[in-house]
Amino acid sequence: MPFDLHLTLELVPHCSSVERAGWTAGHDSRPLSEQGFAQAERLMAALGAGIDAVYASPALRCHQTVAPLARAAGLPVTTLAALVEADDFREPAAWVDGVFAPMGQAVGAAWSAGVMLGALLTMAGAHPGGRVVASSHGDVIPVLLALISGWYAVPLPEPVGRGGWYTIRLHGGRASIAAAMPS
Repeated sequence: MPFDLHLTLELVPHCSSVERAGWTAGHDSRPLSEQGFAQAERLMAALGAGIDAVYASPALRCHQTVAPLARAAGLPVTTLAALVEADDFREPAAWVDGVFAPMGQAVGAAWSAGVMLGALLTMAGAHPGGRVVASSHGDVIPVLLALISGWYAVPLPEPVGRGGWYTIRLHGGRASIAAAMPS
């Protein structure tokens, strides 16, 4: 039976960031590019009203993606560690690299889906019936969308590009997922 959650989650892949190649500082400190900052401003205009909370992965680029929206709504950006990047689905290492290595990536993706489900349950518990924006990463967002799609038997949306988002509506044991790009 599906979870009986009541939440609208605007799930935002971080906007365009500085390229990984040549970036020598910590991975989580990699910022948005100039294009990414412009995308974040468009997100603010598209998603701006009626937001109850704003969450982000610990990565700087995720915080920068939702910062204009949070400022406009007068809300803080809350760091939620469970929104973190999956790092090629290498966790849980003992299973991914051990006896289950032949199916290691699938095990890692399932583990990441559980981590992202934990993030969803945290947000739904803190804001029942609310509308929440969360910025995360392009590797774990599809895993959560696939989990919700399979659990609630709803179709997956088309993938969005940088600057887009997914609207996940959970209400009364039902769900819907839609993809959007700002105009």
